[in-house]
Amino acid sequence: MAQRKTGLLDLKPLPVWCDDIDVRRNWKQPKRMSASQWADENRVLEPLFASEPGPWRSDRVPYAREWMDSAALSWVRRVTLMASTQVGKSEALNNIAGFYIHQKPSPTMFVLPNRDAARLAAERRVLPMVQASQSLFDELTDRAHDVKNREIVFKRSVLYMRSAQSPTDLASVPVRLVLGDEVDKWPRWSGKEADPLSLVSERTRTFHDHVIVIASTPTTRDGCIFREYHQGDQRKYHVPCPHCEGMQVLVWQQVKWDSQKVRTSMDMRAARDAWYECTHCKARIDDVHKRDMLRKGIWVPEGKTVEEWQNGGADSDKYDQRSYHIWAAYSPWLTFWKIVTAFLEAKDEPARLQNFTNSWLAEVWEERLEATSDDAIQSCVSDYEEHTVPSEALVITAAVDVQGDYMVYQVCAWGVDEECWIIATARVETWEQLRTEVFKGWGKQELWPRCVAIDSRYRRDEVMEFVRRNNGARMIAGVERNSPIPFSTVKIDKHPKTGQVMSNSLTVWTLNVGMFKDLAAYRLRLKLQPQEEPIGLTHLPNNMPKHFLNQMSSEHKTQVRSGSRVVRRWVLKPGRKRNEAWDVFVYNIAAARMVRVDLLRRHAGEARKSQHRQRRIMGRGGSNVDLPRQRW
Repeated sequence: MAQRKTGLLDLKPLPVWCDDIDVRRNWKQPKRMSASQWADENRVLEPLFASEPGPWRSDRVPYAREWMDSAALSWVRRVTLMASTQVGKSEALNNIAGFYIHQKPSPTMFVLPNRDAARLAAERRVLPMVQASQSLFDELTDRAHDVKNREIVFKRSVLYMRSAQSPTDLASVPVRLVLGDEVDKWPRWSGKEADPLSLVSERTRTFHDHVIVIASTPTTRDGCIFREYHQGDQRKYHVPCPHCEGMQVLVWQQVKWDSQKVRTSMDMRAARDAWYECTHCKARIDDVHKRDMLRKGIWVPEGKTVEEWQNGGADSDKYDQRSYHIWAAYSPWLTFWKIVTAFLEAKDEPARLQNFTNSWLAEVWEERLEATSDDAIQSCVSDYEEHTVPSEALVITAAVDVQGDYMVYQVCAWGVDEECWIIATARVETWEQLRTEVFKGWGKQELWPRCVAIDSRYRRDEVMEFVRRNNGARMIAGVERNSPIPFSTVKIDKHPKTGQVMSNSLTVWTLNVGMFKDLAAYRLRLKLQPQEEPIGLTHLPNNMPKHFLNQMSSEHKTQVRSGSRVVRRWVLKPGRKRNEAWDVFVYNIAAARMVRVDLLRRHAGEARKSQHRQRRIMGRGGSNVDLPRQRW
């Protein structure tokens, strides 16, 4: 090849693989466009693999625009799609891959659950996309061996097709872009190797502008997509009502049908009549309205309103980890009656109902056994204010939930038959502030806390030191046990020479929190289920802070099946983030049982025994009208 001269500089011969056309194309400034714009201009859907073949049109799935565009933003590092089937998430991943091949050439890795899935994705998704789009076809080299099932080498980039089952495959090459499909079907962490997502993330470390895009239908709370979604900003698609124009997120509870006439899936197939009820004006929204609603929709992060987001919030959007949730009601290919049909077919069979929950609603599957409802919490709100101790109170307890940089405490007053009044719930920053606000006489009776239970999951050394210095404080540790035993104790201080437990050792109380949470949920429901002689009536102050009131109903009990094994546990409800007020209420019930408040009864046959127990309990540090007050 002849040498070329430019001014006074003699250029060396160009490499064999670099011809004049390549040079001109590489030096030419590429047209700036977003990923969705690139798809509209360049992507063509093959008739063999698409229900609607032809040029890609983002107007058909307008909610997918932001998914694709987010992957091309300079400040976004991770994009998570928790979506149902048939909403276009797989095609969105294909569009992102095509955009990077043509507009941002770089090493890219497509990760599928197993090798068969990776091979089929290469044969039926990636190669047809490249062959049908001229801009991508031009990126192919002339060498036949550059196109394989496991990797495709382009003129300026390379695309690897990898299986999540092979740690060696995932750890072999550095990449700038990672596209992970159906991540909840990837193998779980085994203890020998890191989980696949962590292995893939390590491959992007050398690229400062790397991007990781993962998509999947959810499975359970322990699944990868659920965890990654909640680590992002949790965006949901708000659409306007065609009647009142009120913006709202579509939810399954608002899908309606005539349940008197339609009882089975066969009835629904015959009737084909289901609709969506607006949460604002209660008007009927039919499938014909969906197209315009989707075009006017907007993605809004959790904790923001549509008005806040439209009035300047989106201009300062610099979240580097975006996450999106969308379910079947948004799909342009699914009608409301088809969704109802799927539900009616699945509602009586747990296995099929799980598939409906995962693949149609895009929610995690949980068999809910018990829950604390908002209605139950509201029924407990009584006519008194915080820091007011009723005259019926006999014992005071307190509980503290310790977090990384703050603590939440709750003080409860207890009467006969374990009747409970929540006196105060607050957040403090320091141990001295906790000591000042909790360790004092409460109410006109000057009742001092009989027991202050302090959780030791965080800042364990600080908790131990505080408990040693403050009489009445007890160090607790909550565990989930399938046992009727409410709590156990262990002394942790031993003689340095003999190893014998010291008589004045610090005691750690291990609580069976599952049992006490069951008891707490039952007591919060008592006013909704009146009984003749209820035990454990609970009262909440009428000015309790709203965020603490919401935390009181933040958990529900679920049942998870793994083969023949069944695990029951209390977990946060979807969408809830904080549960400190609920935890300290549970700890207060445990503290009351520690000091045997359950022995205070008003039954006629036990009046004399109850009075004796009352005096015995109150004489240990509490006070009432008849007994002199004793401090610790």
